[in-house]
Amino acid sequence: MRRSLSLLAAAMFGGAVAFAAPVAAQEDGVAGPDFTTATYGGTTLWVGGGVQFLSLPDVRFIGKGPPGDFRRQKNLEGDFWDLGGAGGGGIETALGYWGDMRVSGAVKGFFANVETDDRTNCRTATCTIVDPAFGEDGFGPPVLTTKADRDADYWGGQIEFKFARAEPVHVKPDFYRNDYFIAGADIRGIDQDIRLRGHLGGAPIYTYKETLDTTYYGGYIGIGGEYSFGFIPFIGPALKNVGGVYDRLGLRTFISARAGLYSAETDYDGRFAFQFIPYNSRISQSDDELAFIGSISLETRKQLGTRSSLSLWTDYEFISSVPEMRYNNGAGRPTRIEDDSVFASRTMIRLNIGLGPTQLYEEPLR
Repeated sequence: MRRSLSLLAAAMFGGAVAFAAPVAAQEDGVAGPDFTTATYGGTTLWVGGGVQFLSLPDVRFIGKGPPGDFRRQKNLEGDFWDLGGAGGGGIETALGYWGDMRVSGAVKGFFANVETDDRTNCRTATCTIVDPAFGEDGFGPPVLTTKADRDADYWGGQIEFKFARAEPVHVKPDFYRNDYFIAGADIRGIDQDIRLRGHLGGAPIYTYKETLDTTYYGGYIGIGGEYSFGFIPFIGPALKNVGGVYDRLGLRTFISARAGLYSAETDYDGRFAFQFIPYNSRISQSDDELAFIGSISLETRKQLGTRSSLSLWTDYEFISSVPEMRYNNGAGRPTRIEDDSVFASRTMIRLNIGLGPTQLYEEPLR
């Protein structure tokens, strides 16, 4: 966790320094609506909290069967419904015009922690315990019980630019209206601490600990705008039309999509020890892969005042390369790092506050 927090803090600090001057200059900014999360002009600060769903790869450590002829037992199962707490924050400011497009810049970041655990039993005649560094050993009855737990930090920091039309549109679309294009630089990471403890007939027999940290460096492009449920037959008009539920509640809905390529750098460190004999080992490896990360973000926004609003924000993410360990099989195949794809979803309630003079946030009559 210390490594992930340090990298996230460094990314956020660097981005904040890069945008300090433009933000300060917004006190006399251009009036009129903007396209940021809750700002019609000037600068927006937002903070939020919620939950993170993260489906990490399975951990298959114990072998069911004798050495040389076993199949792996799933000691820790990755499940989309594994969840934990999440928080985030960011600042976005208008930067001016580039040709006929209005440009804004943002620095934002998030941090989430997901913990999972499981208990499995190996009930075959012989169970195989694998030392990831050097090999394997077989054990017969009684039942071999393995308690496994995983503590995963998922974090990220981004610098993002939006390029929008010169004059914003305030009328709600019938379906979707593209309001801006996106380009950004991104650093994010998944840092896992995994621990397995085995008991044979109630007596401790082995422990295995690993750290499996992956940092993603890359960039992305995307689009974003406002959408409406009005196109859905029968249901749409009731939700979002003149006098519909969404209008009466003062809600508006927005969507954005991003896609990027990343360098995924993974470091693995495993420590294995038997409890009943003075034996332990250590193994370390690293790996670099090219990863694709795609995301879709949905926002439902409620304006609270001239310069404040509340958003329900959900990010749906696909990550093409997340490390999965393949341990020593005792038959000439050493421990190695492979990868798998995962899905993630993060939902937060976000408070958005506009900074600077009130006139920056006065929406013109429609």
